[in-house]
Amino acid sequence: MHITALLTCYNRRNKTLRCLSGLQSMELPAGARLFIVLVDDNSSDGTADAVCENFPEVEVLSGSGQLYWCGGMRKAWQHAALSDPDYYLLVNDDTIIQPYAFSELHKIVGAPTSRTIGVGAIMDPVRGTAAYGGRGGARGSKLIAPTGRPEPCVTLNANLALVTREVFKELGILHDAYTHGLGDYDYGFQATRAGIPIYQTPGFVGACKQDTYIGSFCDTSLPRFKRLQLIQSPKGLPFKEWVIYNRRNTGWLWPYRCITPYIRILFGM
Repeated sequence: MHITALLTCYNRRNKTLRCLSGLQSMELPAGARLFIVLVDDNSSDGTADAVCENFPEVEVLSGSGQLYWCGGMRKAWQHAALSDPDYYLLVNDDTIIQPYAFSELHKIVGAPTSRTIGVGAIMDPVRGTAAYGGRGGARGSKLIAPTGRPEPCVTLNANLALVTREVFKELGILHDAYTHGLGDYDYGFQATRAGIPIYQTPGFVGACKQDTYIGSFCDTSLPRFKRLQLIQSPKGLPFKEWVIYNRRNTGWLWPYRCITPYIRILFGM
């Protein structure tokens, strides 16, 4: 069994090293081999050197500093696909991974020929509640809490997700329209439209502190002009990318969905 983990990083050396340690501590089936492809997007904090020193078996690719999350993951995925692994394990480098994470995901997806995606339920270590994982609802707005059994999802956060070779052959990699966010949501919706089931693990298999709205375009304490700047930044909702996402995924009301965040900002909401 050939498993390749894909992740990208930028200037959070300690979190990246902790994540790599978690990956290498995962319990794997007999005979399975884990390969790791990491894109370092021109970090200035010595991440690449630290990875090479502490994890020499990790394949480190260099980025321009402008790849962000989606761009870095696409680069890692394209490179990993050259070796045609049985499974692609999508990882966010700030996720703390439990030793049984792969086993739980593998129970869900089964053989490499399976048309199934497994998503890890990720806990906020401070609150002890669900932070990332499978998403439900018409627009994927509902975060699904683990229930003790695999739960169906309509899309996903790719903090920890397992994609089989068969799914990759059908769906490919993350859409090239997205710079930082939206790519994992879009991939999940693409799978759902294609009839590829997505299931979340019965319990938590990792931990990651949930992002807050403080300092983002959703922060109503900020001036409107600042919020408009933030929403257009690569880590916000750049308008062109937001339009593409909504046209692909939110039905006939997509024009309304496109302008809603901007209306909220203009009205101070």
